[in-house]
Amino acid sequence: MADGPLMDANTVLLVFIAVGLDGLAGLAGGVLSERWLQRRLPALVAFAAGTLLSAVFLEVLPEAVAAKGDAAFAWAFASFVALTLMEWALGHHHHDAEAAAGHAHGHHAPPVSPTLPTALLASDALHNVGDGAAVAAAFLVSPEAGFATAFAVIVHELPQEVGDYALLRAAGWTRARSLVALAGVQLTAAVGAAGVLLGTRYLPSLQGTVLAIAGGSFLYIGAVDLLPELRRGPDSRQRVVGFLCGLLLIGGLHFAERFAGGHG
Repeated sequence: MADGPLMDANTVLLVFIAVGLDGLAGLAGGVLSERWLQRRLPALVAFAAGTLLSAVFLEVLPEAVAAKGDAAFAWAFASFVALTLMEWALGHHHHDAEAAAGHAHGHHAPPVSPTLPTALLASDALHNVGDGAAVAAAFLVSPEAGFATAFAVIVHELPQEVGDYALLRAAGWTRARSLVALAGVQLTAAVGAAGVLLGTRYLPSLQGTVLAIAGGSFLYIGAVDLLPELRRGPDSRQRVVGFLCGLLLIGGLHFAERFAGGHG
C-alpha cells in the first residue's frame, strides 16, 4: 500500500487518470455502435472479470483484513448485499436503456416516458459515485488493483452507456444535449474518488473499512455482473481465454511483486 507524500501524490494522479478514462466511457454511445460492441465485448468482459476477481482475493481483501481483522468480512458482505439491493431497485432503468440500444439502429425507436431520462441519469450518477470510490479504494492497495478495477468498470459500463445514449435520443434529446448530459453524470465518479481519498487521508482508520467495502463491491461486479457473461453466446472459448488471461495478469503481477519484495 502506498505511503508517504510522494506516493500519495502519485496515487491521486493515477486515480484521476483512471476516473477520466472511465468518464470517456460515458460518451461511448456517441461513437460506438451496438453491433461493434456485440462483436468485441465478450472477450473484454471475460478479461475484466478475471482481473477484478483476482484483485479482490489477492490484493483488496487481504489488505482489508490486515487493517480491520475479521470485521473486514462483515463490511465486505454488507457492501455486497447493499449493491444487490441497489441493482434491484435501479436495474429497471438499465433494462429500458438496453432496450433502447437494441432498437437504436432500427427504423422505430421504442416508446420512452418523458420522465425516464431524468430518472436514468440520476441513477447513473449515483452508480458513478460508487464506481469512482471503488477505483480510488483499489489504487490505495496497489496500481495493479487500481487499473484492474478501472478496466473492469469501463468494460462493464460500455453497453450501458450506449443504451443510455440511445434512450436519450429516443426521448427526443439532441446528440449534443445527450452527450453533455452523459458527460456531466460522469463527473460524479470524481466526487466518489475524492471522497475516498480525502476520507482515508484525514481519517486513516477508515482505510480498512473502505477497502473491505470496495472488496464486497468488486466481488459483486465480478461475480454477478461480469462472470455470467462467460456462459452466454457461442464463442465460449474466446471468453474462457479472456477470463484466464485476466486471472494470470493480476496473479502474475501479484506474485512477482511478492517475490521481488522478499528478495529485495
